[in-house]
Amino acid sequence: MPDRFNLYGFRGDDIDEVERLISDALGVEFTPRESSFKGGKYFSHRGSDRFEVTIETNFTDDEGILSVPEFPLHSTLIFVSYATSEVERRLNAQGEIDLLRSEVIQ
Repeated sequence: MPDRFNLYGFRGDDIDEVERLISDALGVEFTPRESSFKGGKYFSHRGSDRFEVTIETNFTDDEGILSVPEFPLHSTLIFVSYATSEVERRLNAQGEIDLLRSEVIQ
């Protein structure tokens, strides 16, 4: 399986709910973090072999632009890098989240 970057979206704005959903689906723990560059509170998990997941708000910046404007209906974003096929299967099985974009990492 090639190395991938996947972007998933959640239509609700409860980032804590999304963290619980993804944590349960993947069996991992997230670290809560804070960054003005990521819209405030966000969650991060870094696993072995470069695998990483971050859960962030699709926030509006000072100029009124969404952080990921292509997906305005998705208030919460899940960024996944270097996932195994099992991780992708588990995330794709979640009815509450949508796969928004998938790219091969060069």
